[in-house]
This record gives sequence, structure tokens and C-alpha cells, in this order.
Amino acid sequence: MKRRQRQRQILELLQLDPELGVDDACARLGASAATIRREFAQLAAEGRVEKTWGGIRLKNPVAAEPAGPAAFQQRLTENAAEKRAIAEGAAQLLEDGDVVMIDGGTTTYQLCEFIALKRIRIITNSLVIAQAVDRLKGRQRGAEIYLTGGILQPESSVLSGPPAEAFLKRYHARWAFLSAAGVDAKEATNHNEAVLASERLMIEQSERVALLVDHTKLGRRAMCSLSSLAKVDHLFTGGTPEARKFARAHHGGRLQIHLAEFAASATGRSG
Repeated sequence: MKRRQRQRQILELLQLDPELGVDDACARLGASAATIRREFAQLAAEGRVEKTWGGIRLKNPVAAEPAGPAAFQQRLTENAAEKRAIAEGAAQLLEDGDVVMIDGGTTTYQLCEFIALKRIRIITNSLVIAQAVDRLKGRQRGAEIYLTGGILQPESSVLSGPPAEAFLKRYHARWAFLSAAGVDAKEATNHNEAVLASERLMIEQSERVALLVDHTKLGRRAMCSLSSLAKVDHLFTGGTPEARKFARAHHGGRLQIHLAEFAASATGRSG
């Protein structure tokens, strides 16, 4: 059995029982205790579970249920603890009554856990973000969700094209939260040209802009120009040496850079 498949099965077991022990996981998955302990340790390092005496329990409700297409699920596992810490910090900007536009992405997806119960309105082009907020909120009062129409991007579950753009033009927001594939000294860039117009509209229609990127995106430039950093008010990233260097280079400017502390995984991947 492949490692990620086994980890998904562990998370599915945690949906049935809030805690899972090593012996129980061994019996259900037919794996050795050493293998199960390695999987538990990896999931804990990624911030998806927390360790208990002899087992694990869910830490991040968003991570408990596989989200979106396989490619999106894979990206969720990359620098997961950092992305969660970034999202937790960015969510603190939001206050009851706010309207926020949220672009689809694996870092912005981590916001769901922290904003689902806030009395805010969320305008998003992401099916997985809309579904996660609705699931986490349940029957409680919390965020209202406005989902754009548009053409479905199969690898990200993001909606794009003229219908999405027309929808976004109807609204104004206090905040826009976006991710990016690259951020250099002057601008933020992205890979997917199909969603670029919608992302730019989110920036234009919002009073303030927050960019959420993990440290591997700093100093990179992707194919498509998204926005000058002059239009970005806040940048949230992980508190790594690369990010601290980036922050020093921008010290004294209007861009506020927030460095999120997180427990780095010795076996985690960057990308």
C-alpha cells in the first residue's frame, strides 16, 4: 500500500472514532506497529493530527476529509504545517461583519477551519473552500458563502471564466485573500492564466489585500503576472530563514509581512 493511501485511510478511521491507537490501526490496516508509528509521526508533523498517549487524534478538521481532486490533495500535504500556521494568522484580520473574497488554493483552503464560525460573508471561486466552510459550520451560525459560477478547473476545483468575473463585479469586499505561485521583490505571479482575471478582480473589488504563501514561493516568479506588491497590504508566510531575509528586504515599506511560526517537519517536502 502506498504511503499517502495509508494516511488517507488513517484519517478516514478518525472520522469514525476521534482517537486512534497504534494497535487498532495495525489491526485495521494490516500494517506493522513501526509503519503505523511512522505514519502517525508524519501526520502529526504536517499538523493534521496531534499525538495522544499511544495514538493520535484529529487536530485540523479541514484536513480530516480529502478535499477536491487528487492533484489538489497532493499539494495540501506539501508544507502543510506551515500553510496552516499562515492561515491561522491571516484569519485574525477578519472581524464580524466583514466581507472577504477568497481565491482558491491550498494555503487559502486552510483558512476554513479558522473562519467557518465567524459572522462574515465569504465570496469565493473555490468549490472545496465553500464545501469545507459549510461542513465545518454545520448547523451553527457562522459564515455566509457566496460561490461564483464559471468553468470548473479540474485540477483545483476553482471556477473561472466570464461567469465568475461577472459575479465578482457585483460585489465589494473589505478583504481579498489570495495565494500565489511566486512572490519576488516587485510582484506576485501565478501559473494558471485561466483564473488570473478573477484574481485581479478580487484585488480591484476589495479595500485591502492579503497574500498567503509558504516560504518556497518567495523569490520565485511564475509565468503570469498577478499583481504588483504595491497593491498588497499584508503578506503572510512561514517564519523560515528565507522568509526573514525577504522581510528584511522589505522593511520600512507599506507592505506588512507576518511570519508564522510552525513546527517544521524533518521529513516534509517543499514545493
